[in-house]
Amino acid sequence: MSFSHLLDLIVVSVSVAAVAIVSFYAKHKIEIDERAAKGDRVAMAQQIVAQAVTPLVYQAEKRGGAGEEKMDFVINGLNLILSLAHLPALPASFLKGLAEKAVVAMKQTQAISDTIDKPKTTIVGELKDVK
Repeated sequence: MSFSHLLDLIVVSVSVAAVAIVSFYAKHKIEIDERAAKGDRVAMAQQIVAQAVTPLVYQAEKRGGAGEEKMDFVINGLNLILSLAHLPALPASFLKGLAEKAVVAMKQTQAISDTIDKPKTTIVGELKDVK
């Protein structure tokens, strides 16, 4: 097994773990919301993190840097929010799963807006820009 195959295997494994975590949250969202309403601090922490992850992902993208630096920024920001709210810390794997879900949503949104913003062209003997 070459290094590239091993690297691909690691990437796929991490992605599968992230999807499992995010699907757990999505499946149990109603139950988490009910527990949060009753005062469960872990459920409150999960709600706050789910709301705060998307803005942090966009901010990390705006700041730039390598992918790992961006992920560290998002995870540290989420942990800071939880500590300021005096809520318990959540597992790093849960936070990374939510962050990766937000990154996928951000990239899909960007791809859609790029498709819409392309200049329109018409064919009249050759391609010309429509004004």
